[in-house]
Amino acid sequence: KQWYQRRVRGGSRKHNTGVKGVKEDARAYQRWILEKEQQKRDDLAKAAARFTLEDESKSELSDLEDDGDEEFMAAYRRRRMQEVKEKVSPVFGVVKELTDQNFCETIDSAAPYTDVVVYIHEEHIAACKRYKAMLPRIAREFTRSLICTIKASSAQMSSNFIQRGLPTFITYKAGDVKATWINIREHIGDDADWDLLV
Repeated sequence: KQWYQRRVRGGSRKHNTGVKGVKEDARAYQRWILEKEQQKRDDLAKAAARFTLEDESKSELSDLEDDGDEEFMAAYRRRRMQEVKEKVSPVFGVVKELTDQNFCETIDSAAPYTDVVVYIHEEHIAACKRYKAMLPRIAREFTRSLICTIKASSAQMSSNFIQRGLPTFITYKAGDVKATWINIREHIGDDADWDLLV
């Protein structure tokens, strides 16, 4: 009835009661439905903008509504998404010791945007001790990354790998391996220092 009353009040209602009148009423009704759907989308967009921009000043919000620059709005949305991501992104800053029981769970349960760096070592290998000593500093420097350590023997790795492959770093993101450095001392050397490692 709303769409019909609007047509009558608007003065556009003609006295066609036959086929032409029915067709015109059907077209008017379709236009009214489209207008209502557009109004709902506009209202939702305004509500979403209000919640997304809740901590922005009212003057900045009105400036953004007046500004039709698509590039500016895209950059603004990216900046706001980054701010939200940083608010919810976990902060670590410490080294987590892993075992064969919690290894997979730790990697799989990390947030998809979190790098999980796993250092595989053995205490009796001198190079492993030197690299392990640097891990707390790495954890403090890269607080958005989860820095973990696990003994190769705890992970049930072969004695051949323990002799030839350690120390090793493996980086995971979203549960997948992103980078691997097997026997890193071959690449950096036994006398590794902070600058070479990072």
